Amino acid sequence: MNLSKAPLAYQATIGLVVAFLLYLLLFQMGLISFDASDLLMFYSFSVFTVSLAAVLGGILLGMFIATRSLSNQGFTPFEISMLKLRDDIHKLQKEVNSIAKSIDNGKKDNENGE
Repeated sequence: MNLSKAPLAYQATIGLVVAFLLYLLLFQMGLISFDASDLLMFYSFSVFTVSLAAVLGGILLGMFIATRSLSNQGFTPFEISMLKLRDDIHKLQKEVNSIAKSIDNGKKDNENGE
C-alpha cells in the first residue's frame, strides 16, 4: 500500500498511534519520568478521551441505524423471512398448547372415571 495515496485522516491517525506507542515505549524505558500530578492529569485526559469517543460513536451508530431504517421504508427479504418464521413459531406454540390441554383433559377424565 502506498501511504502517500492514503487519505489525510488515515495518515494522521497512523501518525498519532505511532507517536503514542513511541511515547509509551520511552516511558517504559524510563527515559520519560512523571510525578503524581502528571500521571493524574494523563489518566484524566485518557478517561475523558475514551468517554468522548464512546459517546460520539454511540451517536453516530444511532444516526446510521435511524437513517437506514427511515430511508428503507420497508423490510429486506431476510427480515420478511424472519417475521414469517416468527409467525410460524407462534402458530406452532398455539397448536402445542392446545394438544397439551387436550392431553391434560384426557388424563383428568380418566382419573375421574376410575
